[in-house]
Amino acid sequence: MSNAIAKTKGTAQKKKDVIESPWHLAARRLRRNKMAMIGLIFLVAMILICIIGPLISPYGDITAVDILHAKQPPSAAHLLGTDTNGRDIFTRLMLGGRLSLLIGFGATFLEIFIGTFLGCLAGYYGGAVDAVMMRIVDIVMAIPGMPILIMISAIFSDRHVDTGSRIYLLMLILSCIGWVGTCRFIRGQVLTIREMDYMSATEAMGLHDMRKIFKHIMPNVFPLIIVSATLAVGDTILSESTLSYLGVGVLPPYASWGNMVQEGSNMIDFTLHPWMWMPAGFCILATVLCINLLGDGLRDALDPRMVSGK
Repeated sequence: MSNAIAKTKGTAQKKKDVIESPWHLAARRLRRNKMAMIGLIFLVAMILICIIGPLISPYGDITAVDILHAKQPPSAAHLLGTDTNGRDIFTRLMLGGRLSLLIGFGATFLEIFIGTFLGCLAGYYGGAVDAVMMRIVDIVMAIPGMPILIMISAIFSDRHVDTGSRIYLLMLILSCIGWVGTCRFIRGQVLTIREMDYMSATEAMGLHDMRKIFKHIMPNVFPLIIVSATLAVGDTILSESTLSYLGVGVLPPYASWGNMVQEGSNMIDFTLHPWMWMPAGFCILATVLCINLLGDGLRDALDPRMVSGK
């Protein structure tokens, strides 16, 4: 019996002695952050509902119009009521979530990719490359983003660009404006990493510059990229919602949370038919809030200065 107990204690001690990888430590810290986990669970649930919900809804036709049932309050047939054209708001809320989340994640992926790549180039090469890149960043940051987005979207309307194409063009434009913050942030990190001993070792080994950047620099800034991307998604969703609310983003018959909130732009619908705009407003508020909670949790979990086990 004593041998068995000693063996069990020895096994437990060996497990304690095993050094956890940084990713395991980060995952453990994230799991202990209750607010971040609430944000993560809500986001996963929202994404699944928006993807699966319209497939099983009997009101999935985005072009359907039923004026006889317009502006009906919530009921058993329509859980969140109907809009001005008699369409089921709950179904359009899920369809709108698809587009708003697609634009949010898609544009963020592009801007993080562009910003990270250019930031690594500027920080690694320095000198003239860094000077030119930072002046471009300064110019782009000096441009008022929202007025430019409104002007470009208005041009799309004048050119009669179809709504399906506008969605992808909107993602591209948002990423072209949003990459500069990531570029400046990553560039500052790379300037520090470039001076470390292991980078001197890569110089002695004669590795190609692109291999140094992709194999040795980017993995070290990857945790920072994750945090930046998480927080940027919320900003992108808000930008898309603002444009759609103003009527220059996603246009009907496609639904987005922004153009659904637009249903409450007149005082009558705002006061007498709150079910037409409040659900979309709540989805924007809750989604952006949970994204920020998750981003804060990831920032704390991936911080290398955190003490192991805390």
